[in-house]
Amino acid sequence: MQIRDNSTQRSSARNTLNDEYICPTCGKNRKREAVICGVKYSFHVMCECEKKEQELAKKEQEDFDKMRKIEKLKSLSLLGERYKAATFSNSKTGINPSFDIAFNRCKKYCELCEETVKNGCGIYLFGDKGVGKTHLTACMANFLLSKCVPVLFTNLFEISKAVKSTFNRESSQTEQILIQKFSNIDVLFFDDLGTEIFTKASGETWLQGLLFDLINKRYNNQKATIFSSNHSLNSLINERGIMEKTVDRISEMTNGAVIKITGGSLRGKTDSRILF
Repeated sequence: MQIRDNSTQRSSARNTLNDEYICPTCGKNRKREAVICGVKYSFHVMCECEKKEQELAKKEQEDFDKMRKIEKLKSLSLLGERYKAATFSNSKTGINPSFDIAFNRCKKYCELCEETVKNGCGIYLFGDKGVGKTHLTACMANFLLSKCVPVLFTNLFEISKAVKSTFNRESSQTEQILIQKFSNIDVLFFDDLGTEIFTKASGETWLQGLLFDLINKRYNNQKATIFSSNHSLNSLINERGIMEKTVDRISEMTNGAVIKITGGSLRGKTDSRILF
């Protein structure tokens, strides 16, 4: 009786061992044998369905890692809550032809981001308040974030405030480190340029110097910069008092992509897809 029990146990063990080589999905035997130096070895080889399972698991992990990276980039982008859901797909077109032209150019820029961002191509969007400039730049920022492109969405006031905060002795950052951060981010979205007015006598003030230093560093580093403004490039000089050399740099950075959006304000429309 005892002998029969041991035999049954050994048979069961062999079956269990063999079952490990049988794919539960396709039923193929994944066991292979080889004789090396007179010794017989058994080893496992993957069948096609097992390879697919591994590839699927790898893709799921990559997707998870990508989503974590995107969420981290979003938290660092300074894009406000109002615009975090703005995308090209949920934007309403067909109301203003001028906006539609700008929309298509901005969308095309993003679709070609591997080339446009790499080459430091910029865009200068300008027009009256409420025509959709910030909305378009937010759509661009969210698109690029979805592709894991690091972006920063800010304006001169926030930049100057951040830099001034480093003057405090207790600050954990230096002015140089912070300016390098603004200068080296892959894509900088510079919102509402020209809000501040510089007088003729303040051409070399600290803020003017900061603006030129930032723009010039990004120009030299071939970093993509997307500007939005209520003012044309000429108006930045003649009406807002920004130094001509700063505007010249902006013009070179956005060569061929200075886009004016005309028409009335679209704010307050009832269509929920108009997010600006």
